[in-house]
Amino acid sequence: MSQRTEGVPSYRYSVSAEAAERQLRLCGFALLNHCMAMHRVLAGHLELQPVELLILVATTTGNVQRALSPGTRKTGLPAREPLPTGLVVPMSRRAIARITGIPKETVRRHVASMIGRGILLSTPKGVRAPNRLSERKALAAILELLELHAACTEQLGRLQAIVARPEPSQVKNRASAARRR
Repeated sequence: MSQRTEGVPSYRYSVSAEAAERQLRLCGFALLNHCMAMHRVLAGHLELQPVELLILVATTTGNVQRALSPGTRKTGLPAREPLPTGLVVPMSRRAIARITGIPKETVRRHVASMIGRGILLSTPKGVRAPNRLSERKALAAILELLELHAACTEQLGRLQAIVARPEPSQVKNRASAARRR
Protein backbone atom coordinates (compact mmCIF):
# COMPACT_ATOMS: atom_id res chain seq x y z
CA MET A 1 0.00 0.00 0.00
CA SER A 2 1.01 3.59 -0.49
CA GLN A 3 2.14 5.70 2.41
CA ARG A 4 0.01 8.63 3.51
CA THR A 5 1.94 11.86 3.17
CA GLU A 6 1.27 15.52 3.85
CA GLY A 7 2.57 18.50 1.93
CA VAL A 8 3.17 16.53 -1.27
CA PRO A 9 3.30 18.60 -4.47
CA SER A 10 0.25 18.24 -6.70
CA TYR A 11 0.38 16.84 -10.20
CA ARG A 12 -1.77 16.72 -13.28
CA TYR A 13 -2.22 13.33 -14.85
CA SER A 14 -2.57 12.59 -18.52
CA VAL A 15 -3.30 9.34 -20.30
CA SER A 16 -0.86 7.85 -22.76
CA ALA A 17 -3.06 6.09 -25.30
CA GLU A 18 -0.03 4.43 -26.87
CA ALA A 19 1.20 2.95 -23.59
CA ALA A 20 -2.31 1.92 -22.61
CA GLU A 21 -2.70 0.12 -25.93
CA ARG A 22 0.67 -1.64 -25.48
CA GLN A 23 -0.32 -2.70 -21.95
CA LEU A 24 -4.06 -3.07 -22.58
CA ARG A 25 -4.57 -6.30 -20.64
CA LEU A 26 -2.60 -5.11 -17.59
CA CYS A 27 -4.28 -1.69 -17.63
CA GLY A 28 -7.70 -3.30 -17.88
CA PHE A 29 -6.86 -5.70 -15.06
CA ALA A 30 -5.63 -2.86 -12.84
CA LEU A 31 -8.81 -0.86 -13.38
CA LEU A 32 -11.17 -3.82 -12.91
CA ASN A 33 -9.27 -4.91 -9.82
CA HIS A 34 -9.56 -1.35 -8.48
CA CYS A 35 -13.31 -1.35 -9.14
CA MET A 36 -13.78 -4.68 -7.33
CA ALA A 37 -11.62 -3.56 -4.40
CA MET A 38 -13.60 -0.33 -4.07
CA HIS A 39 -16.82 -2.32 -4.03
CA ARG A 40 -15.43 -4.68 -1.37
CA VAL A 41 -14.38 -1.79 0.86
CA LEU A 42 -17.65 0.13 0.55
CA ALA A 43 -19.88 -2.93 0.90
CA GLY A 44 -17.85 -4.14 3.87
CA HIS A 45 -17.81 -0.87 5.78
CA LEU A 46 -21.43 -0.05 5.02
CA GLU A 47 -22.70 -3.64 5.26
CA LEU A 48 -24.58 -3.45 1.97
CA GLN A 49 -25.44 -5.95 -0.72
CA PRO A 50 -24.10 -5.12 -4.22
CA VAL A 51 -27.49 -3.84 -5.45
CA GLU A 52 -27.90 -1.71 -2.32
CA LEU A 53 -24.46 -0.19 -2.78
CA LEU A 54 -25.36 0.77 -6.35
CA ILE A 55 -28.61 2.36 -5.12
CA LEU A 56 -26.78 4.31 -2.40
CA VAL A 57 -24.15 5.55 -4.87
CA ALA A 58 -26.89 6.62 -7.30
CA THR A 59 -28.75 8.58 -4.61
CA THR A 60 -25.66 10.45 -3.48
CA THR A 61 -23.88 11.11 -6.78
CA GLY A 62 -26.05 14.02 -7.93
CA ASN A 63 -25.70 15.75 -4.58
CA VAL A 64 -21.94 15.24 -4.59
CA GLN A 65 -21.72 16.63 -8.13
CA ARG A 66 -23.65 19.74 -7.06
CA ALA A 67 -21.40 20.11 -4.01
CA LEU A 68 -18.27 19.92 -6.16
CA SER A 69 -19.45 22.41 -8.77
CA PRO A 70 -17.19 25.47 -9.18
CA GLY A 71 -19.69 27.85 -7.51
CA THR A 72 -19.96 25.70 -4.42
CA ARG A 73 -16.25 25.02 -4.08
CA LYS A 74 -15.57 28.75 -3.76
CA THR A 75 -17.63 28.89 -0.58
CA GLY A 76 -16.06 25.69 0.74
CA LEU A 77 -17.68 22.74 2.39
CA PRO A 78 -16.84 21.68 5.93
CA ALA A 79 -15.31 18.21 5.93
CA ARG A 80 -17.91 16.39 8.01
CA GLU A 81 -20.82 18.81 8.15
CA PRO A 82 -24.03 17.97 6.31
CA LEU A 83 -24.32 19.48 2.84
CA PRO A 84 -26.28 22.73 2.72
CA THR A 85 -30.00 22.06 2.26
CA GLY A 86 -30.02 23.58 -1.23
CA LEU A 87 -27.54 20.97 -2.46
CA VAL A 88 -29.41 17.92 -1.15
CA VAL A 89 -32.03 16.75 -3.61
CA PRO A 90 -33.91 13.48 -3.03
CA MET A 91 -34.02 10.95 -5.87
CA SER A 92 -37.14 9.11 -6.96
CA ARG A 93 -37.17 5.33 -7.15
CA ARG A 94 -37.91 5.63 -10.87
CA ALA A 95 -34.78 7.79 -11.36
CA ILE A 96 -32.71 5.26 -9.39
CA ALA A 97 -33.99 2.47 -11.66
CA ARG A 98 -33.25 4.51 -14.80
CA ILE A 99 -29.73 5.48 -13.73
CA THR A 100 -28.67 2.07 -12.42
CA GLY A 101 -30.50 -0.19 -14.87
CA ILE A 102 -32.02 -2.10 -11.96
CA PRO A 103 -35.69 -3.08 -12.45
CA LYS A 104 -38.14 -0.70 -10.70
CA GLU A 105 -39.62 -3.41 -8.48
CA THR A 106 -36.15 -4.49 -7.33
CA VAL A 107 -35.29 -0.86 -6.56
CA ARG A 108 -38.54 -0.47 -4.63
CA ARG A 109 -37.86 -3.57 -2.48
CA HIS A 110 -34.25 -2.65 -1.71
CA VAL A 111 -35.06 1.00 -1.02
CA ALA A 112 -37.77 -0.08 1.45
CA SER A 113 -35.25 -2.30 3.23
CA MET A 114 -32.60 0.44 3.24
CA ILE A 115 -35.08 2.96 4.69
CA GLY A 116 -35.99 0.46 7.40
CA ARG A 117 -32.29 0.06 8.31
CA GLY A 118 -31.62 3.83 8.28
CA ILE A 119 -29.33 3.71 5.24
CA LEU A 120 -31.70 5.95 3.24
CA LEU A 121 -34.18 8.58 4.38
CA SER A 122 -37.62 8.85 2.81
CA THR A 123 -38.94 12.26 1.80
CA PRO A 124 -42.09 13.26 -0.12
CA LYS A 125 -39.98 13.73 -3.28
CA GLY A 126 -37.89 10.54 -3.04
CA VAL A 127 -35.02 9.18 -0.98
CA ARG A 128 -31.69 10.54 0.09
CA ALA A 129 -28.76 9.36 2.13
CA PRO A 130 -28.28 10.73 5.64
CA ASN A 131 -25.00 12.45 6.55
CA ARG A 132 -22.78 9.70 7.90
CA LEU A 133 -19.41 11.41 7.56
CA SER A 134 -19.13 11.89 11.30
CA GLU A 135 -19.10 8.12 11.84
CA ARG A 136 -15.68 6.53 12.31
CA LYS A 137 -16.43 3.83 9.75
CA ALA A 138 -16.92 6.52 7.08
CA LEU A 139 -13.42 7.87 7.71
CA ALA A 140 -11.98 4.33 7.71
CA ALA A 141 -13.70 3.53 4.40
CA ILE A 142 -12.57 6.78 2.75
CA LEU A 143 -8.96 6.31 3.87
CA GLU A 144 -8.96 2.74 2.59
CA LEU A 145 -10.43 3.90 -0.74
CA LEU A 146 -7.74 6.57 -1.04
CA GLU A 147 -5.07 3.93 -0.41
CA LEU A 148 -6.58 1.69 -3.11
CA HIS A 149 -6.78 4.59 -5.54
CA ALA A 150 -3.17 5.56 -4.90
CA ALA A 151 -2.05 1.97 -5.46
CA CYS A 152 -3.98 1.76 -8.76
CA THR A 153 -2.56 5.11 -9.88
CA GLU A 154 0.96 3.89 -9.09
CA GLN A 155 0.36 0.65 -11.00
CA LEU A 156 -0.93 2.53 -14.07
CA GLY A 157 2.03 4.90 -13.76
CA ARG A 158 4.48 1.98 -13.78
CA LEU A 159 2.75 0.77 -16.95
CA GLN A 160 3.18 4.33 -18.30
CA ALA A 161 -0.54 4.42 -19.11
CA ILE A 162 -0.84 7.58 -17.05
CA VAL A 163 1.87 10.19 -16.69
CA ALA A 164 2.19 12.64 -13.81
CA ARG A 165 3.26 16.19 -14.55
CA PRO A 166 3.78 18.91 -11.91
CA GLU A 167 1.13 21.60 -11.78
CA PRO A 168 2.22 24.63 -13.87
CA SER A 169 2.39 26.86 -10.77
CA GLN A 170 4.81 24.45 -9.09
CA VAL A 171 7.07 24.38 -12.14
CA LYS A 172 7.23 28.19 -12.05
CA ASN A 173 7.94 28.18 -8.29
CA ARG A 174 10.79 25.68 -8.72
CA ALA A 175 12.26 27.69 -11.59
CA SER A 176 12.18 30.96 -9.64
CA ALA A 177 13.70 29.23 -6.58
CA ALA A 178 16.53 27.86 -8.75
CA ARG A 179 17.25 31.34 -10.17
CA ARG A 180 17.51 32.79 -6.65
CA ARG A 181 20.22 30.29 -5.72
